[in-house]
Amino acid sequence: MAEFASKGVAGSGLGLGIAGTALGLLNGGFGNLLGAFSGNAGVCSDNMPVTRYELEMENKIVGKDSEIALLKSERYTDEKIIEAYKDLAGQINAFKAEQSAFNTQQAVYNATNTGAISCLQGQVAQLQGLTRLIVPASSVCPQPMPLHNSWTAPTTTTTPTA
Repeated sequence: MAEFASKGVAGSGLGLGIAGTALGLLNGGFGNLLGAFSGNAGVCSDNMPVTRYELEMENKIVGKDSEIALLKSERYTDEKIIEAYKDLAGQINAFKAEQSAFNTQQAVYNATNTGAISCLQGQVAQLQGLTRLIVPASSVCPQPMPLHNSWTAPTTTTTPTA
């Protein structure tokens, strides 16, 4: 056998030499002691395969997290709806109070106008009745002349005395 510069075991029949040992170590030998230099920067648990039981358990956890998030959002929505209802109810009550005050003022105004209109209607009716009312001659001053009086125009002229 030929001698090599390394005086290693290349000719020993094991098939390992210094170069083979170094490549084996760099490629993950000895528990990947030098794995950072080989491009496999350690083994992370996120990159490991999982069993179907672990996947099912993880899916259940995600489902429960989703359900919790949904319940929290529903509770938040309910709280906001209650706040909006209370605000709207307050606005409606304020509007009702304002309308009630307005309605009271309007009722007073309507009653006043109705009284004034009734009074005016009575006066108009009385005035209209006067044209049909027969007033006795004794109630009129000065005394009216009779319908067919016997008045005659004077025939003599009188001179005024100074």
